[in-house]
Amino acid sequence: MHHTHTNLFKKTNLFFLIPISIMTFGIYYAYWFISRKNSFNKINPKNRIPSRWWKFFLVFTIISLLYDLIKESLFTGYGIAVLDSYDLIISFYFVGCLYYSIFRAREMIEEHVEERVFKPWLLVLFNVWYLQFKINRLEGMRREL
Repeated sequence: MHHTHTNLFKKTNLFFLIPISIMTFGIYYAYWFISRKNSFNKINPKNRIPSRWWKFFLVFTIISLLYDLIKESLFTGYGIAVLDSYDLIISFYFVGCLYYSIFRAREMIEEHVEERVFKPWLLVLFNVWYLQFKINRLEGMRREL
């Protein structure tokens, strides 16, 4: 079963992925999940990754980045305090959604290839980077089979 989809997931170079996710302050994480929605749907039609939330977080992270760049010139100290509170709360939801999605992706990929592929503690530490690293390795192994 797992040999049929050789290029199921997009291979992404980690030397690109790591700097771009840092430079975009998390915006790329949202893009990563949105752009792989179809791949996850192919391996499990009951795709458990909340893509609607990732679309929300894509918009939120862009607005949050712009806000951080211009907040000093647009808002009073009180306004900044209030908006920073909202920003922090939504950022915690972002992190929760990130880990929820990472572990759902792990389950779906491991069910698909019928083997344990990921070490949970590495997912916690390196999230999307480790997921992509293992996806790249899986794709390479499949081609050899």
